[in-house]
Amino acid sequence: MFSRTFSKGLTRSGIAALVVLAALLTAGLPVLAYQEARGRFNRDDPIWVDPDTLDIEQPEEYGVLPYYDVYENHFLDRGEPDAGRAVNINTLGEVPDSSWFTNRIGRRDLSVDDLVAGPNLTGGPAPGRWQVVGRPSGGVTPKFTIEDAEGARFLVKFDPDDNPEISSAAEMVCARFFWGSGYHVAEGYVVDVDLDMLDIPPGTTFKNLVGERTEITREAIDHWLVNAPQKPDGTYRALASKFIDGQYVGEFRFYGTRSDDPNDIFPHENRRELRGYRVLSAWLNHDDSRALNTFDTYVEEDGSRFIRHYLLDFGSCLGSATVGENLPRGGNEYFLEGQHFVKAFATFGLWTRPWLHAEFPDYPAVGNIEGDYFRPELWKPEYPNAAFARMDAADAFWGARIVSRFSDEAIRAIVATGQISDPEAERYLADTIIKRRDKVVALWIAQTNPLDEVVVAGNRGELHLSWDNAAVRLGVASDSASYAVQWSTYDNRDGSGEPVGVEIDTDLPRVTVPDDAWGPADDFGYRYAEARISTRHADFPHWQASLIVTLRDRGGEIDVVGILRPREWPS
Repeated sequence: MFSRTFSKGLTRSGIAALVVLAALLTAGLPVLAYQEARGRFNRDDPIWVDPDTLDIEQPEEYGVLPYYDVYENHFLDRGEPDAGRAVNINTLGEVPDSSWFTNRIGRRDLSVDDLVAGPNLTGGPAPGRWQVVGRPSGGVTPKFTIEDAEGARFLVKFDPDDNPEISSAAEMVCARFFWGSGYHVAEGYVVDVDLDMLDIPPGTTFKNLVGERTEITREAIDHWLVNAPQKPDGTYRALASKFIDGQYVGEFRFYGTRSDDPNDIFPHENRRELRGYRVLSAWLNHDDSRALNTFDTYVEEDGSRFIRHYLLDFGSCLGSATVGENLPRGGNEYFLEGQHFVKAFATFGLWTRPWLHAEFPDYPAVGNIEGDYFRPELWKPEYPNAAFARMDAADAFWGARIVSRFSDEAIRAIVATGQISDPEAERYLADTIIKRRDKVVALWIAQTNPLDEVVVAGNRGELHLSWDNAAVRLGVASDSASYAVQWSTYDNRDGSGEPVGVEIDTDLPRVTVPDDAWGPADDFGYRYAEARISTRHADFPHWQASLIVTLRDRGGEIDVVGILRPREWPS
């Protein structure tokens, strides 16, 4: 990536790249080289903030071409062929806060009120008259841009006539789930639009279907809303999505990096939050999780100018396809899968796609989403996604653990923000999301050794290492696991180590740290010990692949500095 940036010479962008690289190396670059090659830990590991917000020059707009995005992801091999382990994680296997992601429910408790508020920090359009100031040319929903009485801008999007509430409800609900999970999303509010409160400043134009600039008139607005459902009082329900701060500079792809962003050093297909995005997308049936529904914005904060990365537009989520109900195919099959047509043709129609037998209740505000047939491992977006394709068992565990932290109470409260007028439909949607959550967690929390909540406590001589079994805690597995622990020294200077004693068998998730497990001091005077913990369970033989835990002694201050989770899928 840097070769493309530096090829321009030491311009401001090139100098910024050098500064970024130096800062990342100084701060402890969150690449787990030590985990694959048993290299060294940095003094400040584990890092919880990725310093990818260093000042860069104004990037160019880097948009994604819709049809080419479909073509290249369907027919071209994008991303590194052997991506390996996610590279933007810290030494505990967690994703640091960055311009891409902010740890929320996965790392700390959020109240139901926090989740209900979600990204909505500033409020919807202010009372008073709205100025219609434009209309985006992309997308499939009727919409226009307004400026409220206080000068804030919103994109106002309307529901389809046959499915009132469906798109706006999906946006409200899914934005909160993705925000709570840690992603950057836009603020959105359900509003009632009275056309009599709209003003159109003279000279306001939009691009028509042939790319010509055309003046916006009241007649044009009436035409845009001809298929939007009107309420008995003459108003229209809509979703007011607040403009994201900063300067739009395009979308991000799910592979590669931006050549004009020196902060963007991790190939996107190797970012854990983008690989694990597949788990959340399957849960919420966000089959429109593609590059076209992302948003890169050039912002200035604390004297630094950088790109922040957003997920955008959740109108095609849950049972919604934005313009109506999602097709039963949505989430079950790519929209181009010729082999299924061939199979049906070769069997003279006797073979049918299994998902055609799924049953969907008739709730116009909810659309086609269900939890009985749903198989998380078979879920697919509209077309292939390079990051999703490279998700490994450790990425999936990370995503499933986040999903597991959304309680029934929180899910029902979040669904209520969709303001679905039919209580039975709202109840069905919440029940379905809960059912899909349980299936997602049951599958992906158990694909690798599921130990977590690793803690070291006590003092040298009376030191204990303890852990929890996430699969047992979450009811995925019976409480019949036992553990085998092999201690070894660890030399942080070269990554070497020697086994200490014999393997310890225990039925309890707790062992004593032997005094002779500590390796030699490194350049900072720190000493390290390593435990390889194998989980034995009759129903999950692949859990025997060891979780590697590294402890650090900083002059009597002892902590867990490394956790390496097996990434291979069970055979």
